[in-house]
Amino acid sequence: MKLEDEKKYSLVLEYANGGTLREHLRNKTITLKWESMLRFAKEIASAILWLHDDKEIIHGDLHPNNILIHRDTIKLADFGRSCLKSDDNTGSHGVIPYMDPKFFENKPYHITEKSDIYSLGVLFWELTSRKTPFKYKTGDDCVLRLRILNGLREEPISNTNAIFVGLYQKCWQYEPVNRPNIHQVISELNCINPENDNISTSRTSENEDLFLSDSD
Repeated sequence: MKLEDEKKYSLVLEYANGGTLREHLRNKTITLKWESMLRFAKEIASAILWLHDDKEIIHGDLHPNNILIHRDTIKLADFGRSCLKSDDNTGSHGVIPYMDPKFFENKPYHITEKSDIYSLGVLFWELTSRKTPFKYKTGDDCVLRLRILNGLREEPISNTNAIFVGLYQKCWQYEPVNRPNIHQVISELNCINPENDNISTSRTSENEDLFLSDSD
């Protein structure tokens, strides 16, 4: 939008009345049931599917401050660090706990869709914990980078759905080839019972092969 007789341009965006996902998760007055956690996970994954498949875009900076809530529905935001899949992007950026640990190696790494998948895994854990991963604070960057590079991951929250835990643990695997693609993530989410937050079925082992066979 350009105002009359003005040289400055402005973007008019949808207002998100629920604030950020981070604010929502930290608000102790909000009761977040398993059904809502799973729905949020599906909505975030669906937004990533649209980016990866329809727009050929990698978000590149997924974390709960870049996810908004409007009328109890997820809205993905902040594409300032996004890039096309075809771009030769080796830049390291983002919020440490959510970043692909391949960026922490002392060599160039090209961002891929699997970088978003890693972030997704951490976000899924955060939906169940409602806490900041590793109690992260700005200033802890160097130590935390090294610990994540050496395999540090958050522990599952007790009584979390076993399939959901297995899914986000696959998402945050160190090697991108061992992470599911977004289609596999959504397929697994659709197998989870929204009414039972701690169900474990044979689908867990049946779907194991989905992720091991992916070579993207």
